[in-house]
Amino acid sequence: MRSLLVTLVTVVAVATGAPQGDNQVVVTNPHNYPSLLYINSASGLTRHTNSSGSPVFELILYPANPSPPTPRKAVVVLGGGEATGTLILTQAAPPTGEVHIEGVVSNLTPGLHGFHIHEKGSLENGCISAGGHYNPYMRDHGSPIHLERHVGDLGNILADQSGVAHVNITDPLVTLVGPRSVIGRAIVVHAGEDDLGGGGHPSSLKTGNAGGRVGCGVIGIA
Repeated sequence: MRSLLVTLVTVVAVATGAPQGDNQVVVTNPHNYPSLLYINSASGLTRHTNSSGSPVFELILYPANPSPPTPRKAVVVLGGGEATGTLILTQAAPPTGEVHIEGVVSNLTPGLHGFHIHEKGSLENGCISAGGHYNPYMRDHGSPIHLERHVGDLGNILADQSGVAHVNITDPLVTLVGPRSVIGRAIVVHAGEDDLGGGGHPSSLKTGNAGGRVGCGVIGIA
């Protein structure tokens, strides 16, 4: 794997016309699918970390820029159903840094509720218009900590006895920049608990059998 990685870096450097000696190569470890290979043509030290173990590498080519990355933020205002609330998404170190999702969701029934990013930001017919889970790599549904998952699989949020859920999620696969950015897509809160793909129900590996959609909102630039 190491020799393959070095070869891949060399090929990309030549193909982009960047001097090989000036390439900054960072292999990040998102602990799930896929492994990311980040190439910045700005001068700097080369840093490698272990890959996630995924057989697939996604290449991210960034223009020369020796300055630190600018943090990105997005906001979601939930509606489209009973659930309401506001969520803030923050990516401190784009394009490969993890995304933190924080906020409060109200008007839920007590207990666990599936919490996902869906593929479409179209809500003209309510939350159903958001389509399925955001799944650019065509994987089965699963837990956010597992290799086999959708990019949009964020597990469950827990509502207390008053129907309020405090969301505090950090996910290494979600991003706010690049070709798989979630900007313009939707966050959906479900009526029931996500079984994380292990429930044995016919829809477990597709939706987590989390039930109907009780709230949704488009992810917009903050």
